[in-house]
Amino acid sequence: MMIAALAASVDFMNFTYAHNPCSGNVKVPVVMRGGSSSWQDPNDPSMGFEFHVDKVVKGSLSPRTSQAVVVIACDGPFDGGAADAYLYDEHGKSATFIEKVGEAAWGSDWGESPSSIHVRFAGKYLYVDQCKNVSACDEYVVTTYALRNGKFVKVYEQTHKRSSHEP
Repeated sequence: MMIAALAASVDFMNFTYAHNPCSGNVKVPVVMRGGSSSWQDPNDPSMGFEFHVDKVVKGSLSPRTSQAVVVIACDGPFDGGAADAYLYDEHGKSATFIEKVGEAAWGSDWGESPSSIHVRFAGKYLYVDQCKNVSACDEYVVTTYALRNGKFVKVYEQTHKRSSHEP
């Protein structure tokens, strides 16, 4: 039974993403192969962007459904990068974009990397814990999401201080 479920799931490491964290500069779908991709601006050779899938977390928000949060990072021709966490609804080997649920941004002396986005499915809920302010990560915000009457909704949000075990 478990083998059949895995065989029918979406391969987010080899997937075409219509949304990306560098969409202000890269306005085309990002085609990941092996979890990475690159894009070069045809009009400006100095504008190259590297993408990678930082993590994929799968779960279920209601019976007989499957969802996944994919965190994609983008490193640009500048000192730093951006990452977004996207929620998808899985249907066999295809997936439908639902919503952006998290973000991170960083430079050489500010912000946090994609690892600052913590995602967890528990029960019928999705919990996303991330920096409250992407440029100064002294507080985190945990947002709780659920499916209610077939719609994806935010049900709760709580701010907390950075814990002592976090870098």
